[in-house]
Amino acid sequence: MTVDLLVTNATVITMDAEGSVLPRADIVVDGGTITSVGPAAGDPPAAARVIDAKGGLVMPGLVNAHTHLAMTMFRGLADDLDLDGFLGRLMPAEGAVLSEQSVAIGTALAVAECLRAGITTALDMYFFPEAAAAVADPTGFQLLSGPVFIEFPGADHRRFDDRMAWARELLTATPPGRRFVCPHSTYLLAEDQLRAIGDLVAELGARVHVHACETSAELAQVAARHGGRTPIEVLRDTGLLTSGTVLAHGVHLTDADIALIAEANAAVAHCPASNLKLASGFARITDLHAAGVTVALGTDGAASANDLDPFLAMRLAGYPQTALRGAGAVTAHEVVAMATINGAVALGVADETGSLEPGKRADIVVLDAASPALTPCYDPVSTLAYAASRGDVRWVVAGGRLAVDDRIVTAVDLDGALSAMRDLAPQVLAAAGAR
Repeated sequence: MTVDLLVTNATVITMDAEGSVLPRADIVVDGGTITSVGPAAGDPPAAARVIDAKGGLVMPGLVNAHTHLAMTMFRGLADDLDLDGFLGRLMPAEGAVLSEQSVAIGTALAVAECLRAGITTALDMYFFPEAAAAVADPTGFQLLSGPVFIEFPGADHRRFDDRMAWARELLTATPPGRRFVCPHSTYLLAEDQLRAIGDLVAELGARVHVHACETSAELAQVAARHGGRTPIEVLRDTGLLTSGTVLAHGVHLTDADIALIAEANAAVAHCPASNLKLASGFARITDLHAAGVTVALGTDGAASANDLDPFLAMRLAGYPQTALRGAGAVTAHEVVAMATINGAVALGVADETGSLEPGKRADIVVLDAASPALTPCYDPVSTLAYAASRGDVRWVVAGGRLAVDDRIVTAVDLDGALSAMRDLAPQVLAAAGAR
């Protein structure tokens, strides 16, 4: 019998529970699933496609635990500003140009960028999620998203009551393990609205994706609006801090907040690139780890962090913690885990992705064995954390599909996505009032 794909002669960083690294190993893929991972034994199976890793590093597909994919259309529009200044420039442009069509254009470009960087799964928060899913689903890229909630009509012109009705419809049509609700934040929603969303979460068994504790200004806004409480306390009181909650950013957390997050078994999606670029601050990663909180890694949107680069995010997740807390405060293995298996745990999909193990989705990244930056490789995990870049990604398998073949994106019409974005860009610029 011929299998679909054989990756051979690989140094496999499995990210399994034991942190196994397998030299001179093969990975067999059939029907979109990994059927075996391990040292080559005897003759390999016949395969429709063989990739010879030539001893190079092979890792799980990366998991982007917080992003706004379609915001590629706003890349570079609001730089060198803090979060308030950034939002003040961005939101008028969003109101003017966002539609199902523009979100589809932005998402197509984002999926191509993600795949070329080794990202095969993402948790997205943006308007018109149906349009984003229609673009992503045929590519093998695993896009998790859901209805976004804000108190005003927003770019999709839905009043809150209408938004709730639409959300119920959308979630009911979504398989139970894929249901997410996306309240933007506790500063853009009233308490009764947050409670209504919390009730919907409980009723439909949905998970929660929410911005929380990103800036010190946010804490002041939330305290003024919600009776002196922190965002984490408000989420707890409204039924939105659960074991299925992904807290985007989590920069300004109190000790009590961290204890509440740990008690709820919620997760934090750390987004170091946007946190540093927007001067939001340094997240308390070592304290979250000490409390047993799952910390995943996100790129945020390309409007704030400017790219969807998980390798840069890994580097930035580790280095500031070392500077603040000392060498080894966040280890190379912890950094890689944040970008892989921890992301899968946070998103509730660890049974199917985040590590290279038999029975899981075939989400596989093969790095270039001939890369000067990866040579020599004394420690594969530290090489990934501290030396590898998205430019080293050579092949990407997403859900069993060869989505990037020798650096060429095959799962997305990249030329079409680039052309559509170039056509859209002047409208975006005009809407932002740029000169």
